[in-house]
Amino acid sequence: MIDSVINFEDLFIQKFGDIDRTSLSSLGINKLRFELGGEEEDLTRINQATERSNLILRYCFGDLPIWLRIILWQKDEESSSESIRLVLGKADLVLRDQKEEEVLYLHFKKYLQSQISPIATSIINYEMAEEPSSNITCYFVNFERSIVINIYDDRGMDVYAASRKFSEDLSSKFHDWLI
Repeated sequence: MIDSVINFEDLFIQKFGDIDRTSLSSLGINKLRFELGGEEEDLTRINQATERSNLILRYCFGDLPIWLRIILWQKDEESSSESIRLVLGKADLVLRDQKEEEVLYLHFKKYLQSQISPIATSIINYEMAEEPSSNITCYFVNFERSIVINIYDDRGMDVYAASRKFSEDLSSKFHDWLI
């Protein structure tokens, strides 16, 4: 059971190796990159990016537990972000990095789009200068399936799955959005 930041980070390294905690872009094997916004513009782009990210998140996590590892890039991000406050209030467990106050670890016993989508929307909105938005990096993590997802902005998301079979299934399901 994860009950501390150290437990989370130890299990993360055990499941995924010592991968970069701010971007999955350098990974090669079993990483998929999906286009979210595509050629759309403005609100249509945001809506498409949000819809696609929610579909992929739901496919990957289903009814499984999910962890959010959130890096807050600005000191006041937690208090100023409506999305973060909303999600914090719904989390089953909240951990904070004692050395670096800007990292939050949120655990949800079961993935529910209504609980997780505010963070995805906030990330997508940030580069588009729409609200609600937050200057954060978030890893969406499930240790049972060994999946890590990073929505980097309205352009796309990276998905790393330790299982080649799961990566192939995901690639097949959403092949039209692969970059």
